[in-house]
Amino acid sequence: MIISHTHKYLFLKSVKTAGTSIEAALSQSCSGNDVVTPLNDFSHNRDETGGAVHRAMNTDMLPWWNREDIGQHVDAATMKGHLPSDVWQGYCKFSIARNPWDRVVSLFAWKTRNDASMKPQKRFYHRLGVPFDELAELRKNFAIFVSRGFETNDRFYILDGELCADFMIRYESMNEDLAALAKKLGLPPLNVPRLKTGIRPGQYHYSQYYDEATKELVGDRHAHDIRLFSYRFESV
Repeated sequence: MIISHTHKYLFLKSVKTAGTSIEAALSQSCSGNDVVTPLNDFSHNRDETGGAVHRAMNTDMLPWWNREDIGQHVDAATMKGHLPSDVWQGYCKFSIARNPWDRVVSLFAWKTRNDASMKPQKRFYHRLGVPFDELAELRKNFAIFVSRGFETNDRFYILDGELCADFMIRYESMNEDLAALAKKLGLPPLNVPRLKTGIRPGQYHYSQYYDEATKELVGDRHAHDIRLFSYRFESV
């Protein structure tokens, strides 16, 4: 989350949408009384060269943030409830949307990254020459993950069933949208680092994780994203 009084904007950081990378880029032009929430894990604050790129600041100025231990991802209702009305109404509010079927695969990879039971595992018979189908294992574990329930990003940009953000970055057109946003806010060009990468297996298109049941479930849960941003399930 960022509250920038310098540039008069509120960044509502959604989940698994390159939010940390964008936040790091935005933090470089924050100063004064601007607030940037810290990362949970300092190891994620490193770009490709190993340099620290995320500048947290001033969270001690928000007693409500510290008291409630909200974290990096502050939802729209919480922001609106705690900020002065002139800030909530007068500052530019923006967040990030992503194709929901792609995002849930990314969420699956992130949430299960330290769970050995959710990784494709070879059995003894694979050592005897039986082919190992990694994708089949991924699909099985993904179906289990989806069936257990997962969070959408509605809480960051939907209030009372409607879009509350003034500007939406789309993950799929991130560079173009960030350039438009920087121009709108009078920010310098944003140099977005690649943070929290390398978690998800890169050789499979997101559609390969799905069967009809998981495809429908993810679509139903993301009705707002589909309605507002016209996202569709794409096949390889």
